[in-house]
Amino acid sequence: MYAYERYSFRIVTLVLALVAIAFFANSGFIGGALTALLVVFSAFSYQGIIIDAGKQRYLKYDRFLWVKIGKWMLLPPPSYATVVRINLSSNRNLPTPVVPTDTKSVKSYRVNLVVEGDQRYVPVCRGSRKEMREEALKLGQLLGIRVLDYTTHEKKWIL
Repeated sequence: MYAYERYSFRIVTLVLALVAIAFFANSGFIGGALTALLVVFSAFSYQGIIIDAGKQRYLKYDRFLWVKIGKWMLLPPPSYATVVRINLSSNRNLPTPVVPTDTKSVKSYRVNLVVEGDQRYVPVCRGSRKEMREEALKLGQLLGIRVLDYTTHEKKWIL
């Protein structure tokens, strides 16, 4: 079984925190307390995936504290895993701390599980190049498939 999970910052946490502050500033202590609970709940937000190779299914989920939201999906037969480069452009995205202000784009990497059928691929995880190569190799060894590094001009098989 393969599992990957990482922290996910959500803008809704900041909005809820501002609403809670507004409640407390206007002596709305019950509304402020309930909103503050939602802030705590959404501040511990994670996104992840679990791939159960034995039962040929996967679960993409959002986790808030201990509550997972998602459902199991059928995993089509996998062909190979690939590591791809994604350019995050400041022209296409909202201003975020990920994209430096002095450049127009920044590179991020993603692992995709290429599958047969209409779905074509299942996005697995996203992060730094080194971390994504390691995750792709783990996934390839677990499923017994090849791994393609598509991040350089050589585009070579690494497993």
